[in-house]
Amino acid sequence: MVTQVHRNKDNWIKVVERRGQSILISSYFYNGIQTKYFRKSAGLSVGLDHYRIKDYCNYYRQSEVSRFQRMMDPAFHKAKWGIVQKVLQGLYRKGEQLLRYADKISRDSQISQHALQHFKKFSELCLQFGPAMYFPILIEPQVETEAKRIIRLHVRDDPDDVYTQLTTTVKPTEGTNELVHLYRISEKYFAKGQDAAAIHNLCLMHLRRYGWLSFTKFVGEPWTVETLLQRMRSLSPGTLTAERIALEKRYPAQKKLAEEIMRRWQFSPSEKKFFRMAQELAFFRTDRIDTYTKAGYMVKNLFCAVAEKLDLSEQELMFLTYVEILTHLEKKKTFPRETILQRMKRPWELSFAKGKMTFRYLPEHTSAVSENSSQTIRGQVASRGFAKGEVRVIRGVLEFDKMHDGAILVTSMTTPDFVPLMQRAAAIVTDEGGITCHAAIVSRELKKPCIIGTRNATQVLKDGDRVEVDAEKGIVEKLFK
Repeated sequence: MVTQVHRNKDNWIKVVERRGQSILISSYFYNGIQTKYFRKSAGLSVGLDHYRIKDYCNYYRQSEVSRFQRMMDPAFHKAKWGIVQKVLQGLYRKGEQLLRYADKISRDSQISQHALQHFKKFSELCLQFGPAMYFPILIEPQVETEAKRIIRLHVRDDPDDVYTQLTTTVKPTEGTNELVHLYRISEKYFAKGQDAAAIHNLCLMHLRRYGWLSFTKFVGEPWTVETLLQRMRSLSPGTLTAERIALEKRYPAQKKLAEEIMRRWQFSPSEKKFFRMAQELAFFRTDRIDTYTKAGYMVKNLFCAVAEKLDLSEQELMFLTYVEILTHLEKKKTFPRETILQRMKRPWELSFAKGKMTFRYLPEHTSAVSENSSQTIRGQVASRGFAKGEVRVIRGVLEFDKMHDGAILVTSMTTPDFVPLMQRAAAIVTDEGGITCHAAIVSRELKKPCIIGTRNATQVLKDGDRVEVDAEKGIVEKLFK
């Protein structure tokens, strides 16, 4: 769910803070949401032609969002929401094209010779998949409104719980599949007499299959065997098998429950079709991030070859836009390292206007300061429960090492690379998110109390604060000695 937490005279609305997100993938995400790509990839005539990233805070224009939703509203109802399924199918195809080409790049033994050709096509495919980043977010308010309207027509008892059940994905994400696989290894790890070498080999197989999940947004610390062992040690041997079986059964059971609810309350065929679409949309919200993540991981050899041509490290390459990279590759010029070092140290802003990107530096110390001194934070319950603990505010991968067992994880949003941290957390609190967001899905799988959509948790709370998370009422309360 998009939250309006900042507005200025230009009517820019803050969407989310994604600290640590690379400039490279930002240039794909937010150039790829302009109208021409919405038209090409999704068959829609309106996109977002203006966007701004200011010190890792993301903003769009409310007027463009309102125009998109006005355009979509009659199309939704005229086609009984079938247009959403049509758009999703088109975006899935674009994602498959991106992954196929990334796989081709990964198998190129002459990657250095083909670096420009590959990078140009990879960039275009990333842009074509760009509408996937915002289509689910832009239509979520309309989907939520329609879902609640239908439920109110039929359901008398606990409509909020019914809403949650009917809009939850009924398909496991890759993150879920990774958890199940890790639990299977963990059962062997805790078994008496299990050979350490065999566990090591199973971990290596796991990394080959799921290691890409650590590479969200083209950056991240690769998982290692020790990373997996640390996660396994945090699990409870006595309940491990039961938790794994419950996780494997969760999605078939969720699908059956949703169908039973709709049958019990006598939903019409068109209403059932709507909620199945909402479930698919919930799955897609995580799957779209997985697609970019996996594609980026698969082309690490290309990033390495391009960085070498520009006389940069792979990490330094992430501080360039794709246009800057293409320009220097075509001219066979290296990129000045001092520019990269400035971007790594100074606050910056990247603006998108009808396909053109503008980069500028910001004055020092421009980070947002909370205007809310309240000791109580309110949000939406994503996973029920109750916890107390010490806050760890983690805005991105560069701060992952701050996390410790039993802490309250407070972040703007979660992505697949946050899962090991979520496993260690006593509870999870996020600034953004709707009931179908990544944090909501994974917290329910892990049975962790979770409150989403607080708008300002990362601003009000700081590392070391003691808090009480009441994920029955959606309240986070500061505690004092």
